[in-house]
Amino acid sequence: MNNRRVFLKSALAMAAGLSLVGVRKASAESGPFPSNIVYTADDQGQWKGKAQTHLPQVTVDGGKVTLQTKHPHSEKHFIVRHTVVTADGKVVGATVFAPSDTPVSTYEIAEKGEYYATSFCNLHDLWVTKFTV
Repeated sequence: MNNRRVFLKSALAMAAGLSLVGVRKASAESGPFPSNIVYTADDQGQWKGKAQTHLPQVTVDGGKVTLQTKHPHSEKHFIVRHTVVTADGKVVGATVFAPSDTPVSTYEIAEKGEYYATSFCNLHDLWVTKFTV
């Protein structure tokens, strides 16, 4: 199980980083994110109707940022990871979840600016919420 978790952590970190780093180049033609690769409240793509339980909800209190994904967890369907990324693609923090965990994570962010919160579901892909600190 540990090898699987290490693999998932590495793969998800790479996928989140690659998808967000490439966003700036794609945004002029296709909107803020590539459709049916990254999902948002405005572009739910093939997962239309799933935003309420997959989109990370962000609460900012000074420099303390809390992400919550209101998603039920089971062995077969769960939120795998939360990530906070700067507008230029630098990962600020990440939390990996097991099926038995509640998908809530907290991060301290010192710099003001625009950020992206990601929530990755093992069945319904990568969901992103933009926020400002």
